[in-house]
Amino acid sequence: MNEGLHCADNLEVLADLPDGTIDIIYVDPPFDTGARRRGPRGSYADDHGGPAAFVDWMRPRLVAFHRVLRPTGSLFIHLDFRSVHHIKVALDGIFGDDAFLNEIVWCYSVGGKSRRTFARKHDTILWYARGPGYAFYPDRVKVPRRAGSHMKVVRDANGRPVQVKRDAKTGKLYSYPLDAGKIPEDYWTDIETLNRGDRERTGWPTQKPAALLRRIILATTQPGDLVADFFCGSGTTAVVATELGRRYLAVDASAEAVEITRSRLARAPALLGWRP
Repeated sequence: MNEGLHCADNLEVLADLPDGTIDIIYVDPPFDTGARRRGPRGSYADDHGGPAAFVDWMRPRLVAFHRVLRPTGSLFIHLDFRSVHHIKVALDGIFGDDAFLNEIVWCYSVGGKSRRTFARKHDTILWYARGPGYAFYPDRVKVPRRAGSHMKVVRDANGRPVQVKRDAKTGKLYSYPLDAGKIPEDYWTDIETLNRGDRERTGWPTQKPAALLRRIILATTQPGDLVADFFCGSGTTAVVATELGRRYLAVDASAEAVEITRSRLARAPALLGWRP
């Protein structure tokens, strides 16, 4: 069971996988909100009994993630404020402190507001490496530079706009062509969460946008690599992996999630209208 789509307990699937076979794992597990989530055909409980119980439930899966990753592989785990700090402590103990690479803050504006707190408008994606030789190709996911920064914009000899700044201590001049883009920082504000009317929408309550997975997969894999998602939900990871020429292993215990994923995969070549 090295690839494909499976309706099963992810821990059982993980137990059958050989060591070091997966290039990256992205998972968006239940956030332990204590609420009931409503899907296209019913609802399910997102409740594991609090942070300690949630970590206990996740721990054997985190251990298995570490085992099945290649030496060049990475884990991306998508969480919110309720559990991210608890899961990070567990991951530090399993992967090691040195394996932690980024706390990616995914910011968005869609959703409700509060009059009792500042509006909670971000999720956190923790990135851990399996080993020091982890794969990373940041030039593939460059984003536009913004002219309105603290740096002065001038024209180079070819007339291209260039951001420039001079180091006050060394006097060295740095220049950055605007049209060359830049590697994203660890806070992502340019990818919005899905609105109800978005073309990608399947009705799955926790569906994530394809652009989010596209950035992660492009930055850490090569064509032909194996991308795994053990809480596949609506199947975005598998769909994007397919469009990018990667293999996928998608697992969910919900038959409805697997049905939605299978339907999206059947339509994947035309679903999002994007090509690498």
